[in-house]
Amino acid sequence: MINYIILLLLLIWPTHDFHTSWMNITYEDKTKTFNASWHTDTEHLEACLSVFSSKEIHLDSKITAEQKIIIKDYLNENFSMSIDEKNKNLTVSAIEVNFAETFIHLNPIKHQKKISSIAIDNRLLIKQFPNQKNMVQINYEGSKYSLLLNNHKTSDFILLNDE
Repeated sequence: MINYIILLLLLIWPTHDFHTSWMNITYEDKTKTFNASWHTDTEHLEACLSVFSSKEIHLDSKITAEQKIIIKDYLNENFSMSIDEKNKNLTVSAIEVNFAETFIHLNPIKHQKKISSIAIDNRLLIKQFPNQKNMVQINYEGSKYSLLLNNHKTSDFILLNDE
């Protein structure tokens, strides 16, 4: 039992000062959808999912149905996106894991109307890694908008120009 506690502490305790993740959200005008993917460090994600689920999580190229549910629940509890003040539900479509990186692809988010604002709340990985930096890049109608979120600033928004 003591070995499990020590292992868990090692998994959740930051071992270096630099922790980053990157989410790319791109609007496809042809399909009127946002396509999104999240790229993060596998080891850090495993540590956060283990604490979140109270189960030891090890990700590899074969994600189980249970792991996919845990990842979806973790994502929905720690990340939200609102378009014109309407919350958009996020669902996971695919997860790719290699030794060091995990890519989580979300199902397309439909949005037909012209957009004036997008708000993001991103607390992913921050509870276990206080130095975590979460970059969110939004690509909309040929323009790129970037948000850098962290332990001190977990929410931000962008206002889009009406042209």
